[in-house]
Amino acid sequence: FYPDYDTAWPEAGCSNKLPLPFPRKNDRPSYKTHLACCKGAYGGQMSGVCLSQLPSPPTQSPISSKGYGYYRDYSVAWDVGTCINTLPLPIQVTK
Repeated sequence: FYPDYDTAWPEAGCSNKLPLPFPRKNDRPSYKTHLACCKGAYGGQMSGVCLSQLPSPPTQSPISSKGYGYYRDYSVAWDVGTCINTLPLPIQVTK
């Protein structure tokens, strides 16, 4: 994958289309995966265009199949905790 330098940075993403749109392979960085390209070439891109082009793009606020978002696992200490989406919701979490 390589970054699309022909498009403005906020609207650009990564591609692996051939033929390459530049003369020499070393004219642009290349990455093994689409995600690596987005992180390397478009890290901090506020528009999220590059990440939105992934086959399974991340979302800003993940929602479980049960219709609830993810929340902190209050059963463990904060520094080792993760997010969960199990039901029933603990009293600290509201829908």
